[in-house]
Amino acid sequence: MKHVFGFGAAFVLAVACSSENSSHCMAEKLRVIESDQAIKIGDGDKPVLTYNKVSPPVPKGLDEIYHRSGCLHPVFTPDGQSVTAMFAKDHPHQQGIFSAWVRTSYQDETIDFWNLGSGTGRVLHERVVSIFQEEDRAGFEVDLIHRKETDPKIDVLRERWKVTAYPTDGSFRCFDLESTQSAITESPLSILEYHYGGFAIRGPARWVTVGNTKDIDEREPSGFLNNLGEDRRKGNHQHAKWVSLWGEIEGKPVSITVLSDPNNFRTPQATRIHPTKPYFCFAPCVDGQFVIDADHPYQARYRYLVTDAMPDPKWLNQQWEVWSSELTK
Repeated sequence: MKHVFGFGAAFVLAVACSSENSSHCMAEKLRVIESDQAIKIGDGDKPVLTYNKVSPPVPKGLDEIYHRSGCLHPVFTPDGQSVTAMFAKDHPHQQGIFSAWVRTSYQDETIDFWNLGSGTGRVLHERVVSIFQEEDRAGFEVDLIHRKETDPKIDVLRERWKVTAYPTDGSFRCFDLESTQSAITESPLSILEYHYGGFAIRGPARWVTVGNTKDIDEREPSGFLNNLGEDRRKGNHQHAKWVSLWGEIEGKPVSITVLSDPNNFRTPQATRIHPTKPYFCFAPCVDGQFVIDADHPYQARYRYLVTDAMPDPKWLNQQWEVWSSELTK
């Protein structure tokens, strides 16, 4: 089954736009396509991102326990380069853009929803809630489940994602991800203090900086930058407004930057930046324990900016200021 949400004549409409209607016409180029396996957002004939309702096939030689639904991958630059990865052999549990907690306690049991190899927990797609196409945006809402995998299996949290893509001038991609995690049972889930866990992104294996390279076809330069001007070493566990992951693909620069909503819990949130892998996450658990229960859902929102260029701090700061002012009105 396949559903297409958008406008078949989008390209013609975009070309015919006057300047005053350009934003509306660019939005008409955005399209949302749902199949049994995935939801895809495109800009005209170019892909923007894919949400996986069903896990892509686990590569041969990798344990099937690492299958993963309920994540974004691939996420593309305007020129069509993917800045995300799944099933990396160095860390196969890091999959695209995903959310999970690592060190948690539920009914006196320890559950790790992040490291799938532990076998104690996982996050997975549950259902599609809605798909929308509006004058200035397009996207979808989905529900994910945070499940205790040990017997008896229990669905602990339901997480609502709202993914919204916005029209741009074509030089970058822009989309928001809003998340609400709600307790399903009467028992609380305690998120314990830990050095990582939360909303994460994993980049291509070619951006791994050191270590065993036998499974990497080609290594290319990569790095991190945050709004404080720091890299992966000094930026780890700093409280940042935004973090940019950049690298080269076939010698050309690309980047994906995650802006954190100023209304997020424990803002500005701590960030975990890996010293050698192309991955980071916004991790409020770095600053101590908190609880998700029937009266206290966990809410977060992030904006993603994807470019075929190195991160530009001045432009990124401007983007964060404009976005944050809209959110705090």
